[in-house]
Amino acid sequence: MPCREHAAQLCAHQEEFAKLNTRVFIISFGTPPALQQWMNEVCGTFTVLLDRDRAVYKAYQLERSRLRSRHPRVVWMYIKRWFQRGQFFDSHGDDTSQLGGDFIVDKNGILRLAHPSQDPTDRPSVDELLKILKKL
Repeated sequence: MPCREHAAQLCAHQEEFAKLNTRVFIISFGTPPALQQWMNEVCGTFTVLLDRDRAVYKAYQLERSRLRSRHPRVVWMYIKRWFQRGQFFDSHGDDTSQLGGDFIVDKNGILRLAHPSQDPTDRPSVDELLKILKKL
């Protein structure tokens, strides 16, 4: 699922994350106005860190890939969304080739989960993330 939907699902489970003493951070390379609009549409309560130079993306080896960002599976997902919801993709002017990821870093700074997305639809489910957090 695209990052917008993934963030919305994370937002819907904020209480569960809070019970596990977990803070969710969203790291973005977008422009401040586009990021503000995105957060207003998705979930304005998360802490957002702006990474215009993509230093964090590089540190966590999150790739840019036009090919994987436009893979038939990704295109099909957006076509289905358009037919089902009358809603098509809005990049807010951002780089649609930049892939994201999900990472869990424990209170000691140890990386417990690294999930760099292979394409925009590749995200761990909220249940998977909560399961890992419950084990920590």
